[in-house]
Amino acid sequence: MTIYLGFSCSQHDPSIAVVDENGEVIFAEANERALKCKRGWHAPPDAFGLIEPILEKYAPGSEISANLTWSRTALRSSNYLACVSRWALRAIELMRPSGEEALLWRGWLFRHALYRAPTSASNLLLNLELRLRERNGFRYQLHKQAWNHHLCHAATACYSSPYDNALCVVVDGMGEGSSSSVFSFREGKIKRLDSPRFANLASLGIFYSQVCFAIGFDPHAGEEWKVMGLAAYGKLDADLYDLLRPALKVAGNHFSLSRSYAAKLAELFPHRNRAAQENADIAFTVQKVFEEVLSEFLNSAHSRWGGENLILTGGCALNSSANGKVLSSTPFRRLHVPMAPGDDGNSIGAALLAWQAAHPDKTVPRYSSPYLGSDLPEETLVRLETHGVDPCLVAENPDQLSEFVAEELAAGAIVGWFQGRAEFGHRALGNRSILADPRPAGIRDRLNSSVKFREEFRPFAPSILHEFGEEYFEDYAASPYMEKTLKWRPGLAPAGVRHADDTGRLQSVTSEANPRFHKLISAFHRKTGLPILLNTSFNVMGRPMVHDIEDALGVFFTADLDLLVLGDTVFRKHRQDRN
Repeated sequence: MTIYLGFSCSQHDPSIAVVDENGEVIFAEANERALKCKRGWHAPPDAFGLIEPILEKYAPGSEISANLTWSRTALRSSNYLACVSRWALRAIELMRPSGEEALLWRGWLFRHALYRAPTSASNLLLNLELRLRERNGFRYQLHKQAWNHHLCHAATACYSSPYDNALCVVVDGMGEGSSSSVFSFREGKIKRLDSPRFANLASLGIFYSQVCFAIGFDPHAGEEWKVMGLAAYGKLDADLYDLLRPALKVAGNHFSLSRSYAAKLAELFPHRNRAAQENADIAFTVQKVFEEVLSEFLNSAHSRWGGENLILTGGCALNSSANGKVLSSTPFRRLHVPMAPGDDGNSIGAALLAWQAAHPDKTVPRYSSPYLGSDLPEETLVRLETHGVDPCLVAENPDQLSEFVAEELAAGAIVGWFQGRAEFGHRALGNRSILADPRPAGIRDRLNSSVKFREEFRPFAPSILHEFGEEYFEDYAASPYMEKTLKWRPGLAPAGVRHADDTGRLQSVTSEANPRFHKLISAFHRKTGLPILLNTSFNVMGRPMVHDIEDALGVFFTADLDLLVLGDTVFRKHRQDRN
């Protein structure tokens, strides 16, 4: 029996996925969770402490196929790219440019040349190889394969889609020589349609990251989210729009940069040290440029290859505001964005590509559940009780649990909700979530200031029962992975989950996908008349989502949470714990 392991091996967002002999995705998790380091920068994808329990649980005694998310050509070039980047940084320092120019070019080279490269090939999978040799003997040879980066994006997205035929578009920071690719997905097969254009540095993803850096946020920490959130508070700056809109163009089925691209972005740097709210108009304008360029690119792809079903993936597909406008701005009629469109998701794609190569006469099974990560370890609950952490309720069944927690939520409690297997991807989808009643006007400020410890302009997501989606949102389409931002119908948005531009980044919840979370929202609906809960990731700013019970307890006792729910067990914070 062969087990297929996928390793996302970019410098950021490493992850591990496991596909079994039957082609089923049985595990996928970003390494940042166990490492407790946001985005896992420069961590080996098979770090010690991560790979051992995965081998023990999912591959005892099995043959291992280890699969990487960059081709061998890209992996061989990674050391060269790092050397070139360091040399270029030194050359810029010797030229002594003005302060603003230095910031621009250092930010561009350091963050988007060195950091966008794959991990050095010489450092890949040494820990895995060591563990397998310990198990199978000194002469054990690990079977490794390396796959094209954008092909991995496409495989992750296509095999999680509900379509038999679709156009798959990949748009990210940078792949192997280009930041975009177009594939057909037909009868289970993925085929590249456009021609690779090597050494094309034009990138919609890098453009957004550079603007993020230029106005005072940190793309290294993934703070492009903040630009998207801040945009809702701004309005169009016509002069800035006229400056930036021509800087990045669509040329056929590729992006291209104007000759004055760097100079135009440099004009943003005087705004870097302003308060975030003062840059809201810049964020709005940049978001508009991003959406228009993406729409133009998608329309160009449709005009050439057609189709009604669009699969959109790559890091740019994390922009939920843009995703929510795709169907209204293009001829496509249906849209699928996977649960993990960024580089972390590529580990699944690499493992599935290897399985397909080993079974050429079989069709890759589809998968759709995002609950692929680590489970709730029951033995830890026993250990908690021996250390004097006593529960206020151990529910006898899910109905009792949902009724109790829904009553507490309706009374104003903020709840840490830790259930089953962790979600794969950046969004909390009801298993590693902080939940609250979305109706009170002050709930967003309380959460931002004393729970999440983040900026006041950051929004929160509505998790809504799918059967009520059309009642509350205009142009509603199911959003199971919180991948789209849609307009609320007039007068129906609860204050805590209504963004400044009358939108919400929703999660559509079904009983099939997550029966326990659906049961909780249903109980809340019966008590309040509202089929929606405020949902945000179970973490504090700058930290990954909680990975184990110790993480959950840390957030529970240091943030303004009232209840912690671990499986069927509920803990209440006592008054002295809240002070």
